[in-house]
Amino acid sequence: MSKTKATVILVIMLVLLITGALFIFPLNGEDCFPIGNSNYDFYWISKGIKLGLDLEGGMYAIYEADLSQFDNPAGKDAQNALEGTMGNLSTLLFSKGYTEASVTKQGTNSIRVEIPAVKDTEELIQLLGEPAKLEFKDPDGKVVITGTEHLEDAIATPYEGYYAISLTFNAAGTKAFADATTANVGKKIGIYVNGKKLIEPTVNTAITDGHAIITGNYTYEQANKLAVQLKAGAFEVLLTPKQTSTISPTLGQNALKMGVFAGALGLGIILIFLLIMYRGLGVAASLSLIIYTVLLMYLLAIVPWVQLTLPGIAGVILSIGMAVDANVIIFERIRDERRNNHKAIASSVKIGFRRSLSAIIDGNVTTILGAIIMLIFGATTIQSFAITLLIGILLSMFCALLITRLLINISLALNDTNDKYYGLTLLEVADEK
Repeated sequence: MSKTKATVILVIMLVLLITGALFIFPLNGEDCFPIGNSNYDFYWISKGIKLGLDLEGGMYAIYEADLSQFDNPAGKDAQNALEGTMGNLSTLLFSKGYTEASVTKQGTNSIRVEIPAVKDTEELIQLLGEPAKLEFKDPDGKVVITGTEHLEDAIATPYEGYYAISLTFNAAGTKAFADATTANVGKKIGIYVNGKKLIEPTVNTAITDGHAIITGNYTYEQANKLAVQLKAGAFEVLLTPKQTSTISPTLGQNALKMGVFAGALGLGIILIFLLIMYRGLGVAASLSLIIYTVLLMYLLAIVPWVQLTLPGIAGVILSIGMAVDANVIIFERIRDERRNNHKAIASSVKIGFRRSLSAIIDGNVTTILGAIIMLIFGATTIQSFAITLLIGILLSMFCALLITRLLINISLALNDTNDKYYGLTLLEVADEK
C-alpha cells in the first residue's frame, strides 16, 4: 500500500468515524431533530436504543397459568396453549401502546410481563389484572361466542366522529357470529367477562364477513378500555397474577448513568494500557476499539431484539474485553516473530495475524455458543446479557481481524522500519544480548 493510498483511507475512516460519533448523543438536548424541510425527524442513536425495565423504570407482573384442563401440563398441547396466551398478551399490550413490552415464559406454567416506561401503572395493572373469560350470549342466555375459540382481535377505531370497538373473528368465529347475528337481528347480544355483563349491543344486521363494529358514541379512552378487556378474554388459558412490582424511573436512570460511566472508564483505562504497552500497535488497536464502540451503539439501536438492561451493559463491557484480548494475542504473536525470528516488521505483522487467527476464533466461538445457549434457554435478564454479548463478540472479531489489521497496514505504509514506535526495540535488544 502506497503512502498516498494509506493517507486517503485513513482520512476517510476518520471522517466517517467522527461523523458517526456525532449522531450518537443529543447535541441539541432533544430526542430528535428535523431532517431539512421534510416531515421526518432523525432520532439520535442513543435515543433509539430500547431500554429495559431496570433502566427506564416501569412495572413487571408474573402470572400463573391454569393448565388443569390438560392431562399433562408440561405436554405439547398445554405448552402450545401457553404460547398462544403469550401471543395474545403481547398483542394486547401492543394495542394498548406498550410496544416495548416483553412477554416471556417462566418454567412450564408462568408468564412474566415486563413493561418499561409505563406511565399509569395502576390502570395497566387493572386492565391486565386477571385476564378474563369472554363470552357472547344470545337473548336466551346461550353462549354463541367464546374469546379463546372465536375472537381474533379487538381494537378502538374512529367511527362517525366518535370511537367504536372493531372486532375480528377467526374462521370458526366468523361462522358462529354469522349464525348468531342472523338469528337475532333487532335483538341484543350480551358480552360477558367472567360472567359479568360488560356491554349489550343490539344486532342491526346479520354479520357474515367476520368483522363487527360496536358503536356507542365512545371516547377513545372508553373504546380502547373495552377493546383491551375484550382482547384479554381471548387468552388460551386463564391467568392469575402472582406478583406485580414497579421500578422507579429515577432509579433506572441512575443505574444507566453509572453503567455508562463504568463502561467509559473501563474503555479509557484499556486505551491507555494499549498505548503504553504496544505504542504504535496500540494506536491502531485504540482507534479500532473506538470504531467498535461507535458501531456497537448503532447496532444496539438497529437490531430489533435488543432491549438494553444492566445485564446487557455487562455483556457490552465483556465484549469490549474480548476485543482487547484478541488484539493482545495478535500483538504478542507479532512481537514473538520480530524477537525470535528477526523478520521485518511487515512480515512479522502478517505472520502474527495468521498465527493468532485460530486462537482468536476458538476463544470467541466458545463464547458465541454460550451466548446462543443463554439466549435460547435463559430468563429475560439472561437473554438481555446474551444478545448484547453475542452482538459485541461478532463485532469485536470483525474489528480485531479486519479493522485493526487495516489500520496497522496503513501505519506500515507510513513507517515500517521504526521498532521503537511499534514497541519492539527492547525485546530485540534483549534477544541480541
